[in-house]
Amino acid sequence: MKTQKLGFIKCGFTLAETLIVIAIIGIIASIVTPMLFGTTSDAELKAKWKKEYSDLSQAIMMIVADNGGTLAGAFPGDGAGTEDLKNAFASKLNIIKDCSGTSGYGGTGSGASTEGCWHLGANSWYDLSGIGKSTNFRAGLILNNGSLMIFGIEKSNCSSVAGDYTRCGWIAIDVNGFKKPNTRGKDIFSASITSNTLIPEGARGFHDPSTTCIEGSTATTNYGYGCSAKYLYE
Repeated sequence: MKTQKLGFIKCGFTLAETLIVIAIIGIIASIVTPMLFGTTSDAELKAKWKKEYSDLSQAIMMIVADNGGTLAGAFPGDGAGTEDLKNAFASKLNIIKDCSGTSGYGGTGSGASTEGCWHLGANSWYDLSGIGKSTNFRAGLILNNGSLMIFGIEKSNCSSVAGDYTRCGWIAIDVNGFKKPNTRGKDIFSASITSNTLIPEGARGFHDPSTTCIEGSTATTNYGYGCSAKYLYE
């Protein structure tokens, strides 16, 4: 009986082919990974802003109730009423640090930045356009989740015109704390304080998102304010 040897065909990649495949995978990973993490980070920051806005809206409702249904006249002295505004929010929120503003803002301290509640120094935070911002001397707070807050009263009678409404002042919050990017429209958002509610900047004709929330634009009008409403309502 004749025996027949079975033949086997050996298949595989050469070392050069393997190295090429590894190089291609590395290039793809270097491109895709930052994009994926960037998207996730942006989504998380937007989610944090939505949560913070909800909490601040509840706080402002309680503050309005404490003041007979209106904030008009509740924080007298225009800019000097900023300290009292900060104190009102401090009583309604869970905070870990309270920073007093300078005397021009009704405080007895050296301001949110110097006292450690906001970014300190030139180009320590930015507009969405990339223009650097500096030290803030108003009152501020740090929440127990690490978020930073600063406050401002413009008109204590709540008559400062903002789009199709009037406001008393504003709140700005860095939902990411001292971590980067420290940029308006990225991790810093803001809202107007009216006589009886909170309105995100970018809504109702104030800081139109089409000109103040443009990703990648270096236009000087691209402050980032409008992102507060744009991302809140997405």
